[in-house]
Amino acid sequence: MTHYTSDIYLSWDDIQTMCRRLAARIHDEAPNQFDRILAVTRGGMIPAGILARELNIRQIDTISVASYDEQHRREPFILKDCQPEFLDGALVVDDLADTGTTLRLLATKLTNPHFATLFVKPAGADLVNWFVQETSQETWVRFPWDTVRQYAAPLVKDQI
Repeated sequence: MTHYTSDIYLSWDDIQTMCRRLAARIHDEAPNQFDRILAVTRGGMIPAGILARELNIRQIDTISVASYDEQHRREPFILKDCQPEFLDGALVVDDLADTGTTLRLLATKLTNPHFATLFVKPAGADLVNWFVQETSQETWVRFPWDTVRQYAAPLVKDQI
């Protein structure tokens, strides 16, 4: 099990910016190659929606892979499968390639998959065709859909 030593906290604006950068990379290297996006739920759903808009892709499906229970890893399995037409040549989108376990499972199920993620860690990097940022295996990436914003009291309070 990975011992996390640092965190990256992302805002919704960070996600929008990263998705646009990812879309530009995909378009530059594979213009008009994809007419379908397969979003890996749940983390890939929001990036997939933004990429679909930026790349003008209208066909989107989801595949649900479970490999975490809270913060504990387990053998991945498919909870919800995709439509058959998404099994070949789709752009597969997830938020993060961590250990590569999820993408390895999908690579055995899909024909000619092309993987795009916002973040990649060394253990999953060999599977990803396009990504925006690489980070260490020991970094926990905190996406805005996994965190709650809350008020924090000022360090120094008014003394009225």
